[in-house]
Amino acid sequence: MVREPEITPSILASIPECLRDALKEAINTRGRGRKSVLISSNSLTNRFIFSRWGIRPSQRRRYKNLFASVRKQSRVVFQHFLLRGRVEWTEDSERHVFGVYKFDEIRGNLILGFVAMTPESEWTLSKR
Repeated sequence: MVREPEITPSILASIPECLRDALKEAINTRGRGRKSVLISSNSLTNRFIFSRWGIRPSQRRRYKNLFASVRKQSRVVFQHFLLRGRVEWTEDSERHVFGVYKFDEIRGNLILGFVAMTPESEWTLSKR
């Protein structure tokens, strides 16, 4: 029988770091004219689990509790950033700022849009 990895609060606390890595990747591949990046809470969960333990999403059935716990925490992290309306961090004396908006929610899978912005600019959703 396969034993699931232990999930501790400190491990779950590193989920936002995984989100930052995904946003940094988006910054580097930005030359294609995209204005925003869409990331779902489930894709963040899959990315986090694969980077941490090397467990693929296709193994979800075998590691049911692991995926459920991390998915739940990913949604909490997404709700937090959605309420704040922005994600920002400083790295190597460079400040990264993203505006956050809710793109969609499908069966608990929260999909957020992240818009890169300059630290001086204000970002708001258009009133459509």
